[in-house]
Amino acid sequence: MAEKKKNVHEGHRKRMREDFERDGFNNWHDYKVLEYMLHRVIRRADTNETAHMLIDECGGFAEVFRASKEKLTDIMGIGEETASYIRELGEFLHYYNGVRYDVNRLVLDSDSCENYLLNLYDGVERENFYVICLDAQNRIIYKRRMFEGSFESMDIDITQIVRVAVKCDASYVVLSHNHPSGIAHASNADITATQAIERALVLAGIKLLDHIIVAGGKCVSVRNECAAARARKRRK
Repeated sequence: MAEKKKNVHEGHRKRMREDFERDGFNNWHDYKVLEYMLHRVIRRADTNETAHMLIDECGGFAEVFRASKEKLTDIMGIGEETASYIRELGEFLHYYNGVRYDVNRLVLDSDSCENYLLNLYDGVERENFYVICLDAQNRIIYKRRMFEGSFESMDIDITQIVRVAVKCDASYVVLSHNHPSGIAHASNADITATQAIERALVLAGIKLLDHIIVAGGKCVSVRNECAAARARKRRK
């Protein structure tokens, strides 16, 4: 009877599993975390080299989980099953963060606001405009993507924005859109549109808390930029 071929990586994987059970991913390098997760789908081969290639080819750890299936399968050692697994992990993480930051959270809390919006726009390549409705306790009760495209060329239907807020009985509204260019700055169009929407919401008895721009991994407040501009004007 032929002897069963031994998995030469078994000892290494066992040690990694013991490390994880003891400390989780604390103090692990990105490559090691990805190597460990790939054990679930790549049963016998060395996943260390595969993890390095994935991170290097995709441009970073987080980018691995945003990559298309086609890009993943172009990388040596990544087959259909592994590519599907990585894509599913990415979608799971996005879903998890959406649930985590969408339930009974204070949107303008310094931590939850930034995390919520950065997750909302994670991997979004085109400009998107959202209306986020809050109750009297600042809890999210509804969000809706209203427009997609360049903000300056979007046909902003202010009546529709107000209708959405009134329909869900919102006390407050937060507006948000992203700048795929990475420029974390409010344009004149951003400011003008924000002021017009704010005036319309006030007539409906709803307060606009802020308009947040997401760009380059940062969140920028249009309200704060307007206040800073007014302060600079007064000093002149």
